Amino acid sequence: MLNPFDYGQSQWLQILHDYSPALRHEMRELVQAHSRELASNFYQQMMELPDARRFLEHEQVEQQLKASMSRWLDQVFSVQEPAQIGPSVERQFEVGRVHARINLPISLVSAGARLHKKRLLEHVTRRWSVPDDWLQAATYLAGVIDLSLELMNLAFVTKADTKSRAAEAYRLHNLGLNLSVERERQRAALLDWSQELMFTLHQTGMSLQPLRQSEFGLWFYHQAVSMFEGANELEKIEHILHRIDEQHLPALIRVLEDRAALAENMAALQQQLRSVSYVLTKLFDRFIELEHGRDTLTRLLDRRFMPAVLNREVRLAMRGGGSFSVVLFDVDHFKSINDNHGHKGGDMVLQQVARLVAENIRSSDFCFRYGGEELLVVLVEANISNALTVADKIREKLLSSELELPDNQSLKVTISGGVASFDGHPDYEQLIKRADQALYQAKSAGRNRCVAAG
Repeated sequence: MLNPFDYGQSQWLQILHDYSPALRHEMRELVQAHSRELASNFYQQMMELPDARRFLEHEQVEQQLKASMSRWLDQVFSVQEPAQIGPSVERQFEVGRVHARINLPISLVSAGARLHKKRLLEHVTRRWSVPDDWLQAATYLAGVIDLSLELMNLAFVTKADTKSRAAEAYRLHNLGLNLSVERERQRAALLDWSQELMFTLHQTGMSLQPLRQSEFGLWFYHQAVSMFEGANELEKIEHILHRIDEQHLPALIRVLEDRAALAENMAALQQQLRSVSYVLTKLFDRFIELEHGRDTLTRLLDRRFMPAVLNREVRLAMRGGGSFSVVLFDVDHFKSINDNHGHKGGDMVLQQVARLVAENIRSSDFCFRYGGEELLVVLVEANISNALTVADKIREKLLSSELELPDNQSLKVTISGGVASFDGHPDYEQLIKRADQALYQAKSAGRNRCVAAG
């Protein structure tokens, strides 16, 4: 059985064999003459489809898509010799992998291919008037686009399967946390919110924080839904949270001046919180304790879980109009730490830096070992200003810390950070790229600083 790459090469070679060089050259000229118009028409037509609009309406996507679509059309119809087939096959695979990464449905890709064929056939009809010539041109056109689509879909399915396995591995990793500790942590977060609510009710002019926006609420919507995916208790808890925010909190505000009614409504809200705590306890108790899925050195989340987390945060932000941010940290002068104190010293430094970073973010946030001495933090429901504040707080805390080294030595180290906030682009790789560029700016400006992406 041929592997996908060899299969793609063999099919494209068959197309070159079936159609004359003169026809293929003439089709290439036709496509090159109209590629920009085809790309614009494609964008306009796809924007009329509601499912496609959410992937395309971002300004940067529009600019990049039209240019890349024009290049793609030029490229696939410029394959005239066997030596050009390999790079073209790999290009179709890469496009398919991008589609999978941003969760672009195959149906929309097929709809786009259909639009291109329809528009190109109109040009073919005007270019070739003899029926036999027209038929040859039309079948060649369809063959090239259909094969390109087939290769994209092959890569899409492979990438999607990998993502699905990573998402399931991430869910299993979450179940491998010390669930008894996490259970008590979240029950304490519920209690903290309740006590803060009591304090706020006695202060004039202060607004009540919705439970959804509390430490517990953020953990529930961004972590628990992955950790306990499919559990019936999730729906029960979400229903109670919604009831508290939409019914009980407004009711408390309405009766602030009536002490008896206030006490009655507060008692009803406390009963709802006890229900959340009870269901939450049942949920945790249903799952066993496991321990796997962390980076062996830093104990941070393994990088392979990153697509599952970031794709979910992108979907949440696009669906709800919210935002989230990432911070890419890099330990300054890490090579010199290894050179001067050995790899054991470097490992100890990295472990302590990772622990400090993890201890200074919320339980709803995520922290990954991104690679080498780089750490990636995902801050949920945080804009660029909030994220930069958190990043600087971590940087300053590390700056004031003494890190242990072998043989009872100690060392002060610094980190640099690049901060970027989700701006609507559906591909999370673009977000990380912006954070990486900001990190580069921080390094170039002298290190020991955090820079926000422009």
